[in-house]
Amino acid sequence: MVSFWHAALDPQPARPPLSGSRSADVCIVGAGYTGLWTAYELRRADPSLDVVVLEAETAGFGASGRNGGWVLGALSGRREHWAARGGRTGAIAQARAIADTVDEVGRVVAAEGIDCDFVKGGSLHVAQTPLELERIAAELEESRAWDGDDELLDADAAAARVGVAGVLGGSFTPHCARVQPAKLARGLAAAAERGGALICEGTRATRIAPGRVDTP
Repeated sequence: MVSFWHAALDPQPARPPLSGSRSADVCIVGAGYTGLWTAYELRRADPSLDVVVLEAETAGFGASGRNGGWVLGALSGRREHWAARGGRTGAIAQARAIADTVDEVGRVVAAEGIDCDFVKGGSLHVAQTPLELERIAAELEESRAWDGDDELLDADAAAARVGVAGVLGGSFTPHCARVQPAKLARGLAAAAERGGALICEGTRATRIAPGRVDTP
């Protein structure tokens, strides 16, 4: 079943499936954001690479075309967890890189002319009860302890940004954009193809082994 986002688009012809055995420098399984962006960047880095993307359905069919419609530059999980693996400096660098990704997505969208309703306007976390406000303040304090740049808003500042009844305050991060996910996936697939990657839809990977991918 197509997602809400895909249902809003005009249908386009499916890309041909893989027609037989083929060799490539790089074979990517899955034409979601990760696979498509990898193919796009590999060809930009080295246009001589033969890059093939295999997709069981259509580009962006899975989670990439079914998400909440935002590009959020936020680290998943507690920073202490990441610091335990890569140190405090590494955890801060990772969080900054993820925040910068929002602008990188916007840069590629502009450079490739991808019409996906991308607008970077940040994200609000609004409190309507004292407990919510206390939690937001604690989260912000923790973020700032790790060199975060989220902003604490009082009631007036929050109300100036969004009309929510009984707002007591909130927090704001600039590292978020809204997007039409299916449009982004479709546009990114086209950009990868313009760069020289081959995308084979309707081609399910049945086995993945070193140096080999089997399909029906």
